[in-house]
Amino acid sequence: MPFGGFLDSFPAALYIGAHLLFLVLGIWAVRHAGMAKYAPAFWLYALSQVFFLAFFGGALTMKMAVLVEQMLIAGMVATIAVQRYNG
Repeated sequence: MPFGGFLDSFPAALYIGAHLLFLVLGIWAVRHAGMAKYAPAFWLYALSQVFFLAFFGGALTMKMAVLVEQMLIAGMVATIAVQRYNG
């Protein structure tokens, strides 16, 4: 069994709750970043959580949810880095 297999024994509601909390965190980050140039990048993080919730709703496979989430996070990191570099 791969490491972390024990996590499969936890109820899905726990993970749904966690991703809802992460979604709220992303929206909070957008609102509190104010007028910073990188503030819109936090929407990418919030959107990534919507895709995980779609997995739990049966609309996506886990691999697809993770792939989309990683692309959105990479976009967020790139956006923040470019905005920071451009001052």
